[in-house]
Amino acid sequence: MPSPDASVIQQVSAAMSLSSLRHQVNVANIANRDSQGYQRMRLQFDAAMDRAGTARVVTDNVTAAPSLEQDLVAMSTNLMHYQVMARSLSRYFSIIAAITNPNRG
Repeated sequence: MPSPDASVIQQVSAAMSLSSLRHQVNVANIANRDSQGYQRMRLQFDAAMDRAGTARVVTDNVTAAPSLEQDLVAMSTNLMHYQVMARSLSRYFSIIAAITNPNRG
C-alpha cells in the first residue's frame, strides 16, 4: 500500500503533467492559428478518469476557432493552475523538511 504522502505527490505530479500537456496544446493552437490547413488540437479524456494516461491530444473538428483572446485566456488560466500546484508542492516539501530536520534553521 503506498503511503499517503506518495499518493499526494503522485496526484500533484500527474496534475502538473496534464497542465504541461494542456500548455503545449494551447501554444500550438496559438502559434499555428493562421497557418493554412492547420487543425486545432485539444485534449480528449477517456471515460474512466481514474486510470493513468487518460488524456490524449486529438485534432479538434470545430468550424470556427475561438478568438485569440480566448486562446490567451485559456493559456493564462492553465499557467496559473500550474503555478499554484508548483507552489503547493514546494510548501509541502518545506513542511516535510522542517519536520524531519528541526535543527535546520
